[in-house]
Amino acid sequence: MKTYLFVLLSLALAPVSSLFAQDRTPLAVVQQQLDTYNAQDIDGFAAVFAEDAEIFMNIGDTVPAMRGRAEIRARYGTLFEENPQNKSTLKGRMVQGPFVIDHEWITGRDTAFSLVAIYEVQEGLITRAWFVR
Repeated sequence: MKTYLFVLLSLALAPVSSLFAQDRTPLAVVQQQLDTYNAQDIDGFAAVFAEDAEIFMNIGDTVPAMRGRAEIRARYGTLFEENPQNKSTLKGRMVQGPFVIDHEWITGRDTAFSLVAIYEVQEGLITRAWFVR
């Protein structure tokens, strides 16, 4: 009984942010990113990226195309505005440690296309992403 009460008390006193971070598995974070992308919810989309996140448009690039949540928010905000029918359909997914690898089919732009997205998640946020077209 004492152990049970200790666990309950510990949970009650734990900072909300630490409890939230524990539930932020790489899979959950990347799924939230996909859901907010498809909803064109720029605030929700940007929120899953770390403040210093980096996005590489091609695997093997050494210089990120976007650096930081603010730049990611601005670029994707423009993308959402210019392509209101933009959607990503998940074709396949793998999870390996902090990495989530998605095979996606992008529609709602001038041309539909397939891509592989590799997301690295640390402490409940996407820190880096690479794309293979």
